[in-house]
Amino acid sequence: MKRRRLIAWIATAVTSIMLVIGLQFVNFSPARSVTTLNVYAAVSLTNALNAIKTQYQNANPGVNVVYTFGASGTLLKQIQAGAPADIFISAATNQIDVLQNSSPSKLVAGSRKNIVKNSLVLITPTTPPISAGSADLTSINGLTNANITGIAIGDYTGTPPVVPAGNYAKQVLTSRGIFTTLSPKLYRASNVRNVLTAVENKTLAVGGVNKTIGAGFVYTTDAFISNKVKVVQTANPADSAAIVYPLGILARTTVQSTAQSFSTYLSGTNAKNIFKSYQFKLP
Repeated sequence: MKRRRLIAWIATAVTSIMLVIGLQFVNFSPARSVTTLNVYAAVSLTNALNAIKTQYQNANPGVNVVYTFGASGTLLKQIQAGAPADIFISAATNQIDVLQNSSPSKLVAGSRKNIVKNSLVLITPTTPPISAGSADLTSINGLTNANITGIAIGDYTGTPPVVPAGNYAKQVLTSRGIFTTLSPKLYRASNVRNVLTAVENKTLAVGGVNKTIGAGFVYTTDAFISNKVKVVQTANPADSAAIVYPLGILARTTVQSTAQSFSTYLSGTNAKNIFKSYQFKLP
């Protein structure tokens, strides 16, 4: 009996000693808090910004970047309605102008800057079946051909326009004197990535009716990520306003230092290399 008690006492003592030693290596410091940064950005930036997010968060583990992508005009309305944006990156100057020129300004003073540039291209599908009109198309002016019955374009309506890519395309067509002629066969999509999808699938739902699509206008960067379309022609930069992506930090942000950190990162070497890899041009 005494032997059993001795063994039990020794086991208890050893366990207690091991527990004391182990506690020395336990970290009782509070968990590191994570700062959420809400970035509202033009949908054409999706791939590049997601790649940048990975690198930025690896370098800044205390920050969680949350993106909301969409048409710049749509995002502007959401921000005006109180959406929790800390940073807004538009695909045109008009939307940022609205926020900056408000009284008082809705942007942090001095935070606005252009981060990248882009170009507009006319695309057609490459996957069969391909209509004769699409297969034979060689230029923007060729869209007037009767064989091209449906052209996808971003929604250029609104002030400022809902989809900057659509507004740029309208400007290009107007400069060439063919916008009015083409208007009956222009079908508007809610954002530029939906234009890309419409050309890939050769169809776009408009008012519940599927329209046949033989061509469309997207950015160079959108065409680059798809193997289902080909570039017919790049629009002349002189035929539209400059295609730039301005960034602004919202004055109502509660994480201004983090927003500034991310803004600065977007102008750094790592981010620039990613932007260039997705065919964006630097400002």
